[in-house]
Amino acid sequence: MADDLRLTVVASSIDGKGIAKLDSESFSKLKLSDGMKIIVTYGTKSKEMSAKQDLIYQESTARLMKLDMEFLRIEEGMKVIITRKNGPKPASKPVPKGKKGKKGKKAKAKGKAASLDSF
Repeated sequence: MADDLRLTVVASSIDGKGIAKLDSESFSKLKLSDGMKIIVTYGTKSKEMSAKQDLIYQESTARLMKLDMEFLRIEEGMKVIITRKNGPKPASKPVPKGKKGKKGKKAKAKGKAASLDSF
């Protein structure tokens, strides 16, 4: 199973938004079923969409609706990265116990503090 795929965008003639139609091979590589959520990324912009299997188009294509293409600022023929939404995430470094960041700590007062009784 692939974690993500780089596919060529084809504009959909159907109006609407939120649905990405992927070619059969890419659909099976990502182990998707109809309606599963995917993330389509181009540059720094990403959008969550529902995946549908597209039996019409050629290999390595994603058919996106025009409103979604405008949101992502892409044109037909450009490449996007398709990621399964609940797919495996990269492992992060575990935080050692006992070590805390600087945030949330109170600054300790230095020197003697005056009390109300001393006046």
